[in-house]
Amino acid sequence: MQVSLYRLTFPSGFHLAPHELALDETLPTIPSDTLFSALVQAWIRAGGDPQAWLAPFTAGDPPFLLTSAFPWIREKVKENGQEKVREGPWFPKPLHLRPSPEWKEVPFLPEDVFFRLARGEPAGTPPAWPPSAEKPWAIEEIPRVSLDRVTLRSNLFYIARVHFREGCGLWFGVAWRDPERPCGRHTFRQAFALALEELATTGLGGDRGVGYGRFLWKLAAETTWPDPNPQGFGVLLSRFHPKKQELEALRDARAWRLVEVAGFAETAVGHVRRKRVRLVAEGSVLPARLQGDLADLTPNAFGAHRIWRYGLAFLYPWEVAHEA
Repeated sequence: MQVSLYRLTFPSGFHLAPHELALDETLPTIPSDTLFSALVQAWIRAGGDPQAWLAPFTAGDPPFLLTSAFPWIREKVKENGQEKVREGPWFPKPLHLRPSPEWKEVPFLPEDVFFRLARGEPAGTPPAWPPSAEKPWAIEEIPRVSLDRVTLRSNLFYIARVHFREGCGLWFGVAWRDPERPCGRHTFRQAFALALEELATTGLGGDRGVGYGRFLWKLAAETTWPDPNPQGFGVLLSRFHPKKQELEALRDARAWRLVEVAGFAETAVGHVRRKRVRLVAEGSVLPARLQGDLADLTPNAFGAHRIWRYGLAFLYPWEVAHEA
């Protein structure tokens, strides 16, 4: 599969609550369902037709697949007695990968280690985490004050922000299936670039009014990854919502974990509380034949349009040789 890797740099960091109303917590990464929803909203703000974007996804014929956004890390390493700078994408550690106790505390794997293990090679010594003495990001609590409109009494609260070390940030991948398919007046590749540029300007996550969530982006690489064998397994690089007919196949998964997604959706008529849904988390090792779909989270009393949540599986082929 043809994959584009996009690198994101956040000068002011971002706030992305791991669950509803969690002001004092933030995720350091961006789940694929959040990223997809943000891109759709950016496409709308750029003047695009949301139905032109969403129709092929809801019909089960997506023009591209999307990963979650994972760490991009710059680190100093010594090679042949000389100090060099190495940077690149890090991948989620597969949930079943526990060949020794030392691997337990490693949440992400550098690109070379991930690809080596994906081929079924011995695990060996785990990579250091964090990869250097200075962590790739820090989470800090920023004080905020709200005022009661009637009494003018102040209320102190804190909002969490993730801030990245210089040279570090996030990356995500796009597996193109049909980039030249029309999306309104553009192709999907063009529409994606327009939406990403709009999202970079307006930002994603919470507290965007003070600059959080804005980012700089660049196309880091155009590469080819192997397609998963339908008879084999894959490690999940996105969140996943199984189709009804795929639920039975989850019994064959080697390792999987659920996350609950709730909160509000930005709609044409304002913010609406969407239905809750459970998605399979990144790092799960699933049968490669699973595809997933978009979950319909439209509240019963809401009739303006449907509210969708991205749940298509982005699977990287994985040789299941590293059992717990």
